Amino acid sequence: MAVAELPPNQIAEYFRKNPDIAGRLLSESYDKRYSSSTFITEQGNGYLVGWLSSRAGYLCQRQFSSLAYAATDYLLFSLGKGRWAEQPSSNKDTTSS
Repeated sequence: MAVAELPPNQIAEYFRKNPDIAGRLLSESYDKRYSSSTFITEQGNGYLVGWLSSRAGYLCQRQFSSLAYAATDYLLFSLGKGRWAEQPSSNKDTTSS
């Protein structure tokens, strides 16, 4: 079964156990800086996930302290499967959408 087919909590667990793969998603995002698209980037001591619009700039941004949670959110958001909602203390929505 592909990672994207797993429930969100299992995707997060997969990225916790396989940080190199979560890191590849981060690298892939840096390589695809075109708009409009989802993005994941390092910011301060954490990670930022959101949507880059050619007209409106950065939207729907969420901050995560964990690469595993940020990668989970990025994957779900990129596939149109919602956003990672677990561990509200470890993520923060930085914009209103």
